Amino acid sequence: MKFKQILMVIGFFLLLCGIHLFFNAQNIRLKYGLTDLKIRRQELISQNRALGTKIAIIENLDSIDQIAKGRLNMYYPEDITYVVPSKEAR
Repeated sequence: MKFKQILMVIGFFLLLCGIHLFFNAQNIRLKYGLTDLKIRRQELISQNRALGTKIAIIENLDSIDQIAKGRLNMYYPEDITYVVPSKEAR
C-alpha cells in the first residue's frame, strides 16, 4: 500500500513539474514576442520620423520651386504690363 502512495505522490509531483515547465516556457515565449514587438515599434517610430522629415523637405516652398524649375522645366511668367484707361480719358 505504501508503494502505491509513493508512486502517486511522485506522479503528482511530476505532473506539477510538467505544468510548471509548460507555463514557464509559455512565459519565456511571450517575453521574446514582446521584445520583438518593442524592437519593431522602435523601427516604425524611426521610419515615421524619417518620413516626416522627408515630407517637410518636399513641402518646403524652395524645394517645390527647385523641382518645378529643374525637373518640370517650369518658370515664372515674365512681367506683363497692363494699361488700364481711366474714366477721364474717354
